[in-house]
Amino acid sequence: MRAKTVSEVIVEQLAAWGVESIFGLPGTTCLGLEDAIRKQNEIRFIKVRHEEAAALMASAYAKLTGKVGVCLTIAGPGATNLITGLYDAKMDRAPVLAITGQVKLQYIGPGSFQEIDQDALFNSFCVFNKTINSKEQTVELVTLALKHALVERGVSHLTIPNDIQ
Repeated sequence: MRAKTVSEVIVEQLAAWGVESIFGLPGTTCLGLEDAIRKQNEIRFIKVRHEEAAALMASAYAKLTGKVGVCLTIAGPGATNLITGLYDAKMDRAPVLAITGQVKLQYIGPGSFQEIDQDALFNSFCVFNKTINSKEQTVELVTLALKHALVERGVSHLTIPNDIQ
């Protein structure tokens, strides 16, 4: 039997916490997560045409339901396009989890294509902001991200490098 991928573990954890929908835009640095969502039946993926719409939809979902709204997108420009919607969630104290892909671990830092310092970008407004760097961290970091979003009624963010997914 094959071992579960980090992406499959993340999706299982989200489903266990009651996440029903993920709003997002597929792309190269989040294809592992997209594939894990595609392979299961508990969470539906709602594809948008722009990342800002995904974040605003996650924020509205959280405000209307009281549940964690989740948005997903790629590294770099995809991540920066989430900011308006995530600030909307922050200002209204809506529990939202933003998940962004990232380039492979070996390319983080030197400024490779579409790589930015996502930790610095999200630190200014998130109640929780971490990068999953290994399979062993996955359950704990997903749990903490969801807990912080719900308890502190704010925005949590997880970055998952492509080779970790």
